[in-house]
Amino acid sequence: MGMDIYAQPGTKVIFDNPKNGYAYDQADCRKHLTVGQIYTVERTDVHSAYTDVWLQEVPGVSFNSVMFSDMCEPEPARTEGR
Repeated sequence: MGMDIYAQPGTKVIFDNPKNGYAYDQADCRKHLTVGQIYTVERTDVHSAYTDVWLQEVPGVSFNSVMFSDMCEPEPARTEGR
Protein backbone atom coordinates (compact mmCIF):
# COMPACT_ATOMS: atom_id res chain seq x y z
CA MET A 1 0.00 0.00 0.00
CA GLY A 2 1.35 3.54 -0.05
CA MET A 3 0.93 6.61 2.03
CA ASP A 4 -1.89 9.13 1.78
CA ILE A 5 -0.43 11.94 -0.33
CA TYR A 6 -2.75 14.35 1.50
CA ALA A 7 -1.46 13.26 4.93
CA GLN A 8 -1.91 15.90 7.61
CA PRO A 9 1.00 17.22 9.69
CA GLY A 10 1.73 14.81 12.51
CA THR A 11 0.71 11.72 10.52
CA LYS A 12 3.03 8.76 11.10
CA VAL A 13 4.48 6.96 8.08
CA ILE A 14 6.97 4.15 7.73
CA PHE A 15 9.89 4.12 5.32
CA ASP A 16 9.40 0.64 3.87
CA ASN A 17 9.80 0.93 0.11
CA PRO A 18 13.47 1.89 -0.43
CA LYS A 19 13.54 0.50 -3.99
CA ASN A 20 10.67 2.71 -5.19
CA GLY A 21 11.24 6.08 -6.82
CA TYR A 22 14.09 7.26 -8.99
CA ALA A 23 17.80 6.63 -8.37
CA TYR A 24 18.24 10.10 -6.85
CA ASP A 25 15.26 9.44 -4.51
CA GLN A 26 16.91 6.23 -3.36
CA ALA A 27 20.26 7.97 -2.82
CA ASP A 28 18.67 10.68 -0.66
CA CYS A 29 16.90 8.07 1.44
CA ARG A 30 20.10 6.12 1.99
CA LYS A 31 21.69 9.30 3.36
CA HIS A 32 18.88 10.24 5.75
CA LEU A 33 16.46 7.38 6.49
CA THR A 34 16.40 3.89 7.98
CA VAL A 35 14.24 1.15 6.45
CA GLY A 36 11.43 0.18 8.80
CA GLN A 37 11.70 3.41 10.81
CA ILE A 38 8.60 5.45 11.59
CA TYR A 39 8.66 9.15 10.65
CA THR A 40 6.33 12.10 11.20
CA VAL A 41 4.93 14.05 8.25
CA GLU A 42 5.61 17.78 8.39
CA ARG A 43 3.82 18.45 5.09
CA THR A 44 3.26 17.09 1.60
CA ASP A 45 3.53 18.92 -1.70
CA VAL A 46 1.35 17.17 -4.29
CA HIS A 47 2.46 17.62 -7.91
CA SER A 48 0.98 16.18 -11.10
CA ALA A 49 3.36 13.19 -11.30
CA TYR A 50 4.78 12.81 -7.78
CA THR A 51 4.42 14.00 -4.19
CA ASP A 52 7.16 15.43 -1.99
CA VAL A 53 7.02 14.43 1.67
CA TRP A 54 8.72 16.61 4.27
CA LEU A 55 9.48 14.88 7.57
CA GLN A 56 9.85 16.47 11.00
CA GLU A 57 12.83 14.24 11.74
CA VAL A 58 14.77 15.40 8.65
CA PRO A 59 14.37 19.17 8.34
CA GLY A 60 14.96 20.77 4.94
CA VAL A 61 14.91 17.55 2.89
CA SER A 62 11.97 16.21 0.87
CA PHE A 63 11.39 12.61 -0.13
CA ASN A 64 9.23 10.85 -2.72
CA SER A 65 5.94 9.60 -1.23
CA VAL A 66 6.20 6.24 -3.05
CA MET A 67 8.85 5.23 -0.54
CA PHE A 68 6.48 5.34 2.45
CA SER A 69 3.37 3.59 3.77
CA ASP A 70 0.77 4.83 6.24
CA MET A 71 1.07 3.57 9.77
CA CYS A 72 -2.12 1.85 10.82
CA GLU A 73 -3.33 2.89 14.23
CA PRO A 74 -4.18 -0.09 16.43
CA GLU A 75 -7.89 -0.54 16.98
CA PRO A 76 -9.06 0.15 20.53
CA ALA A 77 -9.69 -2.93 22.63
CA ARG A 78 -13.32 -3.99 22.71
CA THR A 79 -15.10 -4.57 25.96
CA GLU A 80 -17.18 -7.74 25.71
CA GLY A 81 -20.77 -7.64 26.87
CA ARG A 82 -21.36 -3.96 26.24
